[in-house]
Amino acid sequence: MASIGGLSGTTSSSLNGLKGYGGLASGLDRDSLIEGMTQGTTSKIYKQQQKKDLLQWEQNAIRGITDKMIGFADKYLSTYSSSTNLFSNSFWGRNLITALGANSKYVSVSGTSSTADTLSILGVKQLARKAQMTSKIPASDRTLETGAIDPLEVQKAENLPGSTIKINYADKNYTITLPSGKDANGKEYKYDTVANIADSLNRAFQDIEVGKGKKLSEVLQVETSGDKIVFKDKENAGNIFKLTGGSALSYLGFKDKPDSEFKEMDITEQGLSSVRDITEDDIYTKTSFIDRIAEKELTFTYNGTSKSIKMPTKEELEKAQYNSAYGSTRKERIMNKLKESMQDQLDDAFGAGRVKVEAKEDGSGLYSLGFQTTTPNGKMDQSSILAVSSGDVGLLGANGAFKMNYGESNRVNLDAKIAESGLAGAQNMTFPTTIEINGKSIEVKAEDTVRTLMDKINESDAGVQVTYQNSSDSFVFSATANGASGKIDVGGDFAKIFGEFNKTDGQDAIVTVKYAGSDQTVDLVRDSNSFKVDGMTISVNGEFGYVKDEATGELKLDPSAEAVTFDAKVDEDKIVETVKKMVEEYNEIIELVNKETGTKPNRDYPPLTSAQKEELSESEIEAWEEKAKEGLLFNDNDLKGLSNSLRFVLSPADQAALKKIGLTTSSTTSDNGKLSFDESAFRAALKSDPEGVKEMFTKEAVKDEDGNVVSQAGIAVNMKTAFDKYAKTLGEPKGILIERAGSIKSPASITQNAVYKQLEEIDARIESLQDTLKMEQDRYIKQFTALESVIAQMNSQSSWLSQFGSGY
Repeated sequence: MASIGGLSGTTSSSLNGLKGYGGLASGLDRDSLIEGMTQGTTSKIYKQQQKKDLLQWEQNAIRGITDKMIGFADKYLSTYSSSTNLFSNSFWGRNLITALGANSKYVSVSGTSSTADTLSILGVKQLARKAQMTSKIPASDRTLETGAIDPLEVQKAENLPGSTIKINYADKNYTITLPSGKDANGKEYKYDTVANIADSLNRAFQDIEVGKGKKLSEVLQVETSGDKIVFKDKENAGNIFKLTGGSALSYLGFKDKPDSEFKEMDITEQGLSSVRDITEDDIYTKTSFIDRIAEKELTFTYNGTSKSIKMPTKEELEKAQYNSAYGSTRKERIMNKLKESMQDQLDDAFGAGRVKVEAKEDGSGLYSLGFQTTTPNGKMDQSSILAVSSGDVGLLGANGAFKMNYGESNRVNLDAKIAESGLAGAQNMTFPTTIEINGKSIEVKAEDTVRTLMDKINESDAGVQVTYQNSSDSFVFSATANGASGKIDVGGDFAKIFGEFNKTDGQDAIVTVKYAGSDQTVDLVRDSNSFKVDGMTISVNGEFGYVKDEATGELKLDPSAEAVTFDAKVDEDKIVETVKKMVEEYNEIIELVNKETGTKPNRDYPPLTSAQKEELSESEIEAWEEKAKEGLLFNDNDLKGLSNSLRFVLSPADQAALKKIGLTTSSTTSDNGKLSFDESAFRAALKSDPEGVKEMFTKEAVKDEDGNVVSQAGIAVNMKTAFDKYAKTLGEPKGILIERAGSIKSPASITQNAVYKQLEEIDARIESLQDTLKMEQDRYIKQFTALESVIAQMNSQSSWLSQFGSGY
């Protein structure tokens, strides 16, 4: 054999398992001696390992062939859904179908049909539609307005939004800033009660990472105990867990006074409770309206564009309340100054005259700010959408200075409670109540948002789906059943919540057709505007071919209208390209099979042993094994049988006919039966006789009553026969090569194949030989140990005797 660096005689220390001890008294190299004495067993192990390597390489080589065959069969010979399946009628069929005529703009068509040119559509009497209800007037009140504001009132401002909590978890410090606004699910953070504080903290913890893939909410839970809150260690994994500080602690009852010193406290499984009750003074700070809003920012979104505007300074607002140019009262002056500032900034942000700001007084000294979308000429603009998308801490929310919700807009706020959502008719409703749709009752509760009510409707069995169209500010209810089968009947408090609707009944499509050779017309009644006729999928999008009878008012066929007809052609380009690629891929398989059977093995490159691999680099191992894998399937009987089957897929009796359609077997001996494809001849045959070309691929063999073949099978049939014989992955028995080597594309065969069983037998032999080697090594070690003991004893006696000799 070839050698690399003299490896042929090496032995692996990892295989012999010796530790390198012994020989202290005798001076013998015990391990080398034992390696030599067990060389026979070691060599047997190496031979089995090499045999295993060869089998695995052989298995992989066979699978390389079957993988290509299976891929080819799935693509071209499958009876399933491949678009290039040679057995599919739709592949060969006339599937390039075109609608013709002046009214063809109302009709589209797809599919495959051999009778397309016999059908004509004389008219579409009516289109199908689902039963539907659409808001008659805008669903919302079309206003974006703050709540009632007393500009001189000392208001309560929440203390917790924007404050911090500091913890130490697993020896790392984290600072949590308490959020305002809404979380990712659209739920508002609230801090107005102890229960809401605990809920908001738990949701805030979901956004804090405390390790790879771990959130703070997974290890820390906030609960309530009366008017106290309790931090609990959910994980209880022994990690350091401490509450270390933060500006929120005095508000959460963990400090007696805001200026008290705070000492770190352990968070345990039992819980860390605040030291005193949380009071209203902890939750709120009393402050003036001016102090609450001064220099803070609101973000408005106008038709998808967001801009922030800044409130006036405290000084500007305080001066304005004594400036008569802004009105007659202090309250009016503050609100008009605020209106002026916001108007100027909104004009700059979205264009002059696009958003109008108004300051309104309700007669009792309370004011509100209204925001109206307009056109630059001052008219109301009902198409534009304006929303308050966010704001600095203290401005928005039920307890905010402006007393308006996050996300509030001049449309229905789907995530607000129904009474607060801006629905035009729902503001003064009493809850709970019910609505009825198609006889099904749906309960509506005070805490329901518009979105949750819509979900209740959509998830019910009322047979209706509801959507809200933001741009048109309307609700659309559609029956789930098609055509005339669908209906929408409503009752209960439906109208109070959703307002008035325009109702459209469901109806079926009526399409009048006629077949060649018949004067009779047929009305096709379908619940959809897309339907199948004779293998074609026809879609209609407009009415034509009918006129109204002046006497009766009914629709009747218009004899002067041009009918829609159809032209169907074979998709020549697709078929040509598919067959061309099929021939190329088939020839690649032939080439691979013949390369494997024709390559002689290189006996100078057996598989490397584990000992030899230890002395080589990765590149050297790769180069060696590349040579060692050559010729594993040389003259293999199974592959030679496969090669013969592939060589004769073109039936000899049909060679003349096949040549006419551009398919022949290569005359070059070295090609071993590769196919040749004449694209021009094939395309010409396909154009003149598509059915004949299809027949040459898909026909079955015909036998006479004596069993003699009188008509040969087509190309695709012969291919499938050969491929099934050698690479079938389903059923029993499987293909010859699958039974032999298995395939990942046939899961059951991975452990149920001949090579796998051989590998199991080799593994059992290797395990047995390794046990034998271990016993031999143990026996020799004991013998050498005994020898060392005897030599050591003799050396000791010799030393003792030498003492006497030295005295004379």
